[in-house]
Amino acid sequence: MITLKDVQNAKERIAPYIIRTPLLRVPALDDYLNCQVYLKPENLQYTGSFKLRGATNRMLVLSDEEKQNGVVCASSGNHAQGVACAAKRLGIKATIVMSKNCNPVKLENVKQFGADVVMVGNSSTEREEKSKEISQAEKRTEIHPFADDYIKAGQGTIALEILDDEPNMDKIVVPIGGGGLISGIAVAAKGIKPDITIIGAEPQSANRYSESLKVGKPVKVENVNTIADGTRTERANLGNLEIIKKYVDILTTVEDEEIRKAMKLIVEKAKIVAEPSSSLGVAAISKNSLDIKSDDKVCFVISGGNNDLKLLSEILANKI
Repeated sequence: MITLKDVQNAKERIAPYIIRTPLLRVPALDDYLNCQVYLKPENLQYTGSFKLRGATNRMLVLSDEEKQNGVVCASSGNHAQGVACAAKRLGIKATIVMSKNCNPVKLENVKQFGADVVMVGNSSTEREEKSKEISQAEKRTEIHPFADDYIKAGQGTIALEILDDEPNMDKIVVPIGGGGLISGIAVAAKGIKPDITIIGAEPQSANRYSESLKVGKPVKVENVNTIADGTRTERANLGNLEIIKKYVDILTTVEDEEIRKAMKLIVEKAKIVAEPSSSLGVAAISKNSLDIKSDDKVCFVISGGNNDLKLLSEILANKI
């Protein structure tokens, strides 16, 4: 399990390569979410997503031989962009395995960073199997999107920045896909401020961690189908599950319709364009089913903004 020190080391390591995104106080959302709203807009990151943090941290610790052989990863999009961008900056060859049903904007961005792209299947399992196959055949280092400690530590740097900017933050709300983001944030935030509340939100149709907590072990969710494409991971990771058990105070799920409403609310009131996965936290609190007080300082991590523009336009126009 990673430690606060791991996250602090990651912060120093990746500082020259990332944007230190601002912490935005957004009073226009207070009445809608019944709290003092803060946003951490990782959609402003170089690649439009927090994933650049973890990918950069992992690739900066590669050996010279590993850098020479190159890297490979399996990703639905944002991790793919993070790896592709970091690889280009560090002069490392990268192959990215993406699903055939991936977000077209994310696919195009990966190609623009110069990575080789392999398209396979529509599930995370198929992507992961192909990535392992390429790793073994070409001796490339596999950069896992959420099961690697350096990845988690890199993502956790978000929490350090939040608490640097607002030491009295009461709660941090985090979207959950593979679980690497909330794992890093939870470890770092609790390490600095043990009484802070960490809330995780995942789609109802991709609720692998909610289901895993019920039975006490990682489970696989069949037929993952959600507009939150960044969360289409079928199986919970054991290491992340253990961190969630220890450090995450509340885990909740939301329906796709609630995600759509949250996306529109963020655009209308905060003037921020968040992708579906990034809107999970706002959607969760909008349900008014959690114990949030009006004077609570609550930070919502906007994990990315790489939208399928057709889908976004339909959501904003209330066509779906």
